[in-house]
Amino acid sequence: MPGFQEWLVIALVALLVFGPNRLPEVARTAAKAIVKFRAEARRNIDELKRTAEFEGLDTELRDLRREVRGTQQDLRQGLRGMIDEPQPARRPPAGASAPTPPVDLEAT
Repeated sequence: MPGFQEWLVIALVALLVFGPNRLPEVARTAAKAIVKFRAEARRNIDELKRTAEFEGLDTELRDLRREVRGTQQDLRQGLRGMIDEPQPARRPPAGASAPTPPVDLEAT
């Protein structure tokens, strides 16, 4: 950033080049250009930040999809194993009585 002496030299050169009549107009035009440049720079920075956030979310989404696919494959393999293996007949444990049928109290 230029110091006081540098600004003074710049002002004197501008005064000599543009003259005292056009110098205010040139200063206004330069100020407007600087304001537009800063606004555009802010917009670009905001857009880059949003893009970076979306890329981060996109990466997280890809990771979640991989995890879900892995879980699906694990479940399918488990189900296939259960279907392929013959299931033994379930017998009540030794000493247990047979289950009692439900009773409809209103029917009696």
